[in-house]
Amino acid sequence: MRQREDDNPALIAIRETRGLATEIGKLLGLSRTAVWMWKRVPPAHAVVVARHLKIPVHIVCPTVFPPPKKRVDQKSTTNN
Repeated sequence: MRQREDDNPALIAIRETRGLATEIGKLLGLSRTAVWMWKRVPPAHAVVVARHLKIPVHIVCPTVFPPPKKRVDQKSTTNN
């Protein structure tokens, strides 16, 4: 399922938080204008953006990074 750009928490944060596009641009060696022009976070920058914003990478760039698989609880599967 494709995420619309206006639903992406990373892009929302970048556009709504003063100075964040400049900050991320500096981290990535890009201009703030280049960051502002993103329609989605480029996969090559997704990990850095996710770490900086403290958002899971599968939310920042869901087209490339799938959500983690749910773990099965060991205790509930064991018959004692």
